[in-house]
Amino acid sequence: MRPAALLLMTIALAACSDVHWQKPGGDESQLAQDLGACNKLAQEKVDRMWGAAPAPRSDMSPVFGPTGPSPADRRLQQSQAVTVCMRDKGYALVPVAK
Repeated sequence: MRPAALLLMTIALAACSDVHWQKPGGDESQLAQDLGACNKLAQEKVDRMWGAAPAPRSDMSPVFGPTGPSPADRRLQQSQAVTVCMRDKGYALVPVAK
């Protein structure tokens, strides 16, 4: 599945209800460990792509505007990387039982 479609599906599911990661046979401690590892990997990936920390916006072109990623771009890419990582580990986003 394409990352954009995966992200749209995740956002649509999250907009409809509260969701959480779940894996058949998984427990809360394994979930916390896997989610932490995926968050760390995603942060490292975004840092390699765009630099370690979002700098103040000094990269403005008078003609083209911002020439680098916005903080929202970084968060979106990190969220996508976490989603891919968690799915690769066998997790799925499921609605929270009320």
